[in-house]
Amino acid sequence: MQNIRRIVFAALVLLVAVPAAMWAQDLEEDGKESGLDTVFTLTDYNAGLPNGLDVLSQDVNTKPVKKYKSSSMIGVRYGVNLSGAHITPDVGMGQIICPNNFSIVYTYYNNLWDMLDNFGTQAVARLGREGFTAEYLRNETYTVAELDLLCNFRLNFSAFRILINLGPYAGYRLSNDRDEDSYTYPLPGNWNYKDNRYDYGLMFGGGLGVVFKPFEFHLECNYKWGLSSYYHTYFYHDEYWLFAYPRVFLFSGTLYFKL
Repeated sequence: MQNIRRIVFAALVLLVAVPAAMWAQDLEEDGKESGLDTVFTLTDYNAGLPNGLDVLSQDVNTKPVKKYKSSSMIGVRYGVNLSGAHITPDVGMGQIICPNNFSIVYTYYNNLWDMLDNFGTQAVARLGREGFTAEYLRNETYTVAELDLLCNFRLNFSAFRILINLGPYAGYRLSNDRDEDSYTYPLPGNWNYKDNRYDYGLMFGGGLGVVFKPFEFHLECNYKWGLSSYYHTYFYHDEYWLFAYPRVFLFSGTLYFKL
């Protein structure tokens, strides 16, 4: 019985070993015919792509990115006002022309991401005149010291600039031109205790600039929207309020020197 098992095991080994040897011999002969040492080859799909050094060594014609530098200007300004007021109740208000408005202006254009230099900030110190006429109020003309802090935008083309301004202002009324018989004056300098000498509000406008380096000349029109009345609300009577808010058009010319 044991001999039979050995014979069967030997037969199985032969059945497996002989076909395997024949298959290996066939593979070896196929490899020799094809000139390959191995049967299986791996395809390198990245072989045709350039490596990092190849990319760096290539002669690529690229244009340099234009970069902008921050810039600033300082200038002197002369202006003429068309001045009036928004008055409630109606007192027959009329506008007046006020010359002799002088300013020192500093403008700074900030470089934005090395790509834009259109946006800037403008500081204006102004000494000027403004006021209005009215049927029941005489010689309401004031000398005002004012500081404007404006956001400034410019659009450049050739040697010209399109200008847009927007921002707040604050001021103080230094003197007025009232007659001595206009009102009673418990305060010196023709001021009444019902006068409001502080001024603040918004200013916006625009204009056109011309460049002739190192100078620039700007022609502008800005509108002053006052939020502080010329008078305290009880000017006439404690029960009858008066509101008189400045409304001023300022036409100006500014000569800048680029720093």
